[in-house]
Amino acid sequence: MKLHFKTTLLVSAITLAVMIALLLVISARLVDLVRSDERTLTEVGAVSLAEHLSQSPSISDSGRLERATALLRASRRDTIGVRVWEVEDNGFRIAWVSPGAQAAGAAPAGVVEALRLGQIAKVESGRVIEPRDSLYRVFAPIVRQGKVAGAVEISDHLDNLPALLERSAVAVAWLALIAVGLIALATYILFRDLIYRPIEQLLGVITQAKSGRLDVKAPERKSDELGRLSQEFNLMLGQIHEMATEREHQQEILRERIHEATAQLEQRNDQLGAANQELWRTSRRLTQLERLAAAGQTAAQFAHEVGTPLNLISCHAQLIQTDASGDPASVNERAEIIVEQTDRIERIVRRMLDRTRAEIAEHSPLDLNALIKRITEATAPTIAERGVELELSLDQSLPMVAGDADKLQQVFINLINNALDAMPDGGRLTITTEVEAPANGHSPRITVSIADTGCGMTRETQAHIFDPLYTTKARGKGAGLGLVVVNQVMQEHDGAVSVESAPGRGARFRLSFPALAHNHTTPRSNEIWSLSK
Repeated sequence: MKLHFKTTLLVSAITLAVMIALLLVISARLVDLVRSDERTLTEVGAVSLAEHLSQSPSISDSGRLERATALLRASRRDTIGVRVWEVEDNGFRIAWVSPGAQAAGAAPAGVVEALRLGQIAKVESGRVIEPRDSLYRVFAPIVRQGKVAGAVEISDHLDNLPALLERSAVAVAWLALIAVGLIALATYILFRDLIYRPIEQLLGVITQAKSGRLDVKAPERKSDELGRLSQEFNLMLGQIHEMATEREHQQEILRERIHEATAQLEQRNDQLGAANQELWRTSRRLTQLERLAAAGQTAAQFAHEVGTPLNLISCHAQLIQTDASGDPASVNERAEIIVEQTDRIERIVRRMLDRTRAEIAEHSPLDLNALIKRITEATAPTIAERGVELELSLDQSLPMVAGDADKLQQVFINLINNALDAMPDGGRLTITTEVEAPANGHSPRITVSIADTGCGMTRETQAHIFDPLYTTKARGKGAGLGLVVVNQVMQEHDGAVSVESAPGRGARFRLSFPALAHNHTTPRSNEIWSLSK
């Protein structure tokens, strides 16, 4: 479909829509004026006939009424009926009906009341936009000697919008066809002279340019849109011609540079071979350095693990020396702790020596409450010395877990030491055990929480606390391996460790363990006790 045909359809549709809208608006206004005139003529006819009958000897004189009705219909062809009403008792009865009018039917109540008062009554049915004609009825009173003796009813058709449009439909249709034809002819001539010919000339130039002739030019018309398009096209074609010439020149330069780059590439290949040889030697040295770094990390971890029991041994040995009372029970208790920590050092040394062999985890049923009590008893002097108050909240219905007591002891001691380092000016250390309700058919889990009121950690610090050799402590205070060991041991026990902390709000480490199946204890109240400084 060509452009001028599309334009013709669009313009024709818009023109028809405007014509229809104008026709509806004008017709509606015209109908209002016509209906107003028809009402006035009907009212005048009813009043004239009523006055004529007021002077007649009899209001039901058929001869006089037929002549009067004939005169009305001659002047008002839309008059469809005349009826004469006569007063009878308290109402009105029909005394005479013109041919074509309704012969029966009582007058509306409102009309009767108006006629008794000597007023003209009007009744209209139907609206302007209804498809059928509206009926307009006028009741004029017949007054004799100052009294209402009857009434004249004249019924007329009022013109409406559909009727008026129907009478003008043929004229409107011819006007629309003529308008569409003129629009089509004008559009074709306009497009042929102003659009099609310039476009065909421009397409011819484009065809020549595609064949390689970049020196051609499109004919430039006057300064309209297509003329500007031809000017811009000629300008673009000239730029393309210049760019093609420049491209040929650049290709010659590129060929020369490729020749030079090939010679340099051969030289670089020789240098690359020598660099690869040196890279191989460097890689071997890096492998040796990685082994030394791994050995150093193992040594640092060994020093970290051994340092904790040595500190406990030293602390309890000093307490034995400074115990003035010399209580044998206290001395024996502290000696047992020293022996226990010494055995632990021996096991650490043995485990370090066995690192080269595959380690087989040996887990046995373990009471976490008993283990935590034993650890807090061993670390009680250190906790009291730091001015920290210890509070335990242990769930006595806690099930057993499958674990290694030595490794879990290392986990709890590392977390306690970190909590003490975070509270250099004293504070509160809370250790809580509880059983989590099973979810989705899984076995219940045991949670151990270790919370302090220390300095807390930022989000950035929390993101790196489980990285090897990462520490925020001063040099000589930590090797950055404590939490690495904690995370590793928890993974060996099918557990998980998480932390909640914020700067200035302390930290809470949560350790989650799977409970042993078919392991039940008698529920009792949670045991809560504290060790004050």
